[in-house]
Amino acid sequence: MTSPEPLEAALILEQMDYQVRKKLTHLVIEASLDSTNSALQRLPVSRQHGMAILAEQQSAGRGRRGRQWHSPAGGNLYLSLGWRFQQPLTELGCLPLVVALSAAQALTRSGLEGHRVKWPNDLLLDGQKLCGCLVEVQGDARGPCHAVVGVGINIRMSASRAAAEIDQPWTDLRTRLPACSRHHLAALLLEELLVQLTLFAKRGFTPFMQQWEQMDGLRGRFVKVSAGKRTLRGKVAGINNDGALLLETGTGMLSLHAGEVSIIPPCSG
Repeated sequence: MTSPEPLEAALILEQMDYQVRKKLTHLVIEASLDSTNSALQRLPVSRQHGMAILAEQQSAGRGRRGRQWHSPAGGNLYLSLGWRFQQPLTELGCLPLVVALSAAQALTRSGLEGHRVKWPNDLLLDGQKLCGCLVEVQGDARGPCHAVVGVGINIRMSASRAAAEIDQPWTDLRTRLPACSRHHLAALLLEELLVQLTLFAKRGFTPFMQQWEQMDGLRGRFVKVSAGKRTLRGKVAGINNDGALLLETGTGMLSLHAGEVSIIPPCSG
């Protein structure tokens, strides 16, 4: 496999819309980090807003629920962006969904079709994981809050290295878009995040509901949800206005704000 050219900040910035690009305060690219989210969080909070960090590889990449995000060098995209919100923590529950939709839209603009969002913030292609997002928020219960949003996209993943370390089916963009440029995709992803985070800060999740319905990869599917010590089974009926997963069960409709979701056959026990 031919090694991709190293990421360069100038090549990303020149492909971004000028007005959107002005929302960035700084763009940093590192050869190797433990985690782009962790690197951003180590900075003073006052410097985090609008700052983006990318790394060629991560030694301790993190996913949701404490999982490791396999992050080898060789052509994937690992990006984190800091953002400040005036809202209290209670109003940011849908932020992971917004980040996932931003990544999905960037992939659509790159030419990808058929990808869907798996609640709350994974992206699947042909039922296999293509992209993961990690949102970490700190701040006062009444606001303001500071979020670090991380996105990892498999672009050129080495099967020999990944097979032994990834505990779920995965895929990469190379299967559909062999000529995908990391610089172009990084520019699209930053544009979408900057625009959509700004919109979410002003208007909440309401403007995103229609897009979610179009990209929802779980609606109508039978799933198993591990939520704490409970394991629930049912049919997904979408999400509510708070971003909670609506699960139809034999005892009624449940609203779940957290949990690990697995798709199962309709009659699975």
